Amino acid sequence: MKQISLKNIMYILRLFVMIFALWISVFAQTYNMPEPGKPVEREMQAGETHVYQITLKNGEFLDAAVNQRGIDVVVQVFAPDNSKVAEIDSPNGDQGDEPIRLEAKTAGVYRIEVSRFGQAKTAKSGRYEIRVNELLSPKANAKRLAELKRKQQAVISWLKNDLIPIKTVEAGNGFADLQPLKQVFRDVRFVGLGEQTHGTREFFRFKHRMLEFLVKEMGFRVFAIEASYSACENINDYVMGRSDDGAKALDSQGFWTWNTEEVRAMIDWMREYNKSVPANKKVKFVGFDIQINKTGKTKLLEYLKRVAPERTADAETLFKISEEETAEAIFEQKDKDAPAKFNDLKNKYNELLVFLDLNGANLVAKSSQAEYERMFELARVIAQYLDSYSYTDWRKGVATRDLYMADNLRRIVNRETANTRFVVWAHNGHIQTGESDGYQPLGSHLRRLYGKSYYALGFSFNQGAFQAREQEPQDAGKVMLKSWSVGPAIPDSIEWYEAQTGVKSFIIDFRAVRQTAEITEWLSTPRQFRSVGSGYTPSFEATPYPLKTLNKEFDGLFFIDTTTRARPNPSVKNVAP
Repeated sequence: MKQISLKNIMYILRLFVMIFALWISVFAQTYNMPEPGKPVEREMQAGETHVYQITLKNGEFLDAAVNQRGIDVVVQVFAPDNSKVAEIDSPNGDQGDEPIRLEAKTAGVYRIEVSRFGQAKTAKSGRYEIRVNELLSPKANAKRLAELKRKQQAVISWLKNDLIPIKTVEAGNGFADLQPLKQVFRDVRFVGLGEQTHGTREFFRFKHRMLEFLVKEMGFRVFAIEASYSACENINDYVMGRSDDGAKALDSQGFWTWNTEEVRAMIDWMREYNKSVPANKKVKFVGFDIQINKTGKTKLLEYLKRVAPERTADAETLFKISEEETAEAIFEQKDKDAPAKFNDLKNKYNELLVFLDLNGANLVAKSSQAEYERMFELARVIAQYLDSYSYTDWRKGVATRDLYMADNLRRIVNRETANTRFVVWAHNGHIQTGESDGYQPLGSHLRRLYGKSYYALGFSFNQGAFQAREQEPQDAGKVMLKSWSVGPAIPDSIEWYEAQTGVKSFIIDFRAVRQTAEITEWLSTPRQFRSVGSGYTPSFEATPYPLKTLNKEFDGLFFIDTTTRARPNPSVKNVAP
């Protein structure tokens, strides 16, 4: 067999590059990058790809951006040899910047491709602006890098000096290292405990330890979590000693995220603690989320059978309809009748709410004021779910869900005695206080309601494992809960700074920060910050994580260098190693 020479291989590669370049010129619109300070706005039709070219010298630095103005785009950057340098798709929907920061490692023509994201490829036309913020020469870039290193070292030194070291994340090890938090939380009534993933063992264990500290040392009395409003009543019955099956109680809340060994250990501790204290010092467990309403429907049906039997038949029929499946049909746009079905479902639950409201006095007489109010809340939460999940625009749905979670928590707060203190457990994306592109997370509503008495403590890590559902499963009918691992945080990300301290676990309080130019700039400059939801795929690591501005989002951060996967309980289904 005749061997192909290196010369022939190189010829074939050059031919391939020429063919690819020809394809780009024929099937994509090609432009030169705009000059610095002279942005260009363009319209993009469905299916189009816009290609921009720029010639860079070795060592030059390009700072540019594509500003989305009603279309969600993906930006890909290619080196002169056609290797992909970066793929940029920030989780900001169809508004805001997709930042491009490129340092040329070789001289030549770099290519920047702008195309529509996902389903948006077939959507109606939209506009975007592309701009060059800065183009630095090799000499100017070297100066930029030196200045960046100086600022980085100043921030790292501050972190080392001001952090509160945490000796262990495991509960039951005393509170000596946590004593400085008494000053941090002195005037705080609500402590929000975030998480970068929904499946990190060390996050869950430290939250357990923080709960013990806040309850025993600082008098906190209610634990509130991003979980089912109605089903968490079962967990509260367990921690209060009114039921004895902890596994069944934890199963009933319906989220695999919280059905773990770590959360089970925490509710067991709450149960034992409550046995040892008087009624006014017991710790309650409440959920404020609008999802997973099976328990609520069961309790509502039992109530209607007793106080309004004439409504039972209609309620039974209504409650058999899965609001989750109906909402999914709308989002996936597989059933043309789904919106009408969903709207009919919303109307029927609103009719139920109106019935409960107008007949309140009669229903109270047949039950009690407390039971009536509880049942009204259960019906309200289902209506909230239906409202939140009726949007085809996921950003509006997420924002509405956070609004309702905040409203539910506010109602829970109002039912407690004055000055009761709360621990709030949710994802970083919910406990954060900042607003972006019209999205107001739970934490921003709590800041508006309670001011500085709400403290948002974000959770972060450098490297390690966590669990999440497959985002791109091999078998669409059987999505597995798997362990995933990630390497060290990317340079200049928030977690990268934390890791450079060399301290394996700590808390840093931003409210007590010493104001210097470098620290103020670091806290007020958007930086990448890892964020993993319920689903994950390794390709996420190739896409920049969302930018977070610390002094707008969090009051402090908890950091741990290396993490492991949370441990699901035996009842959790479709679990992979």
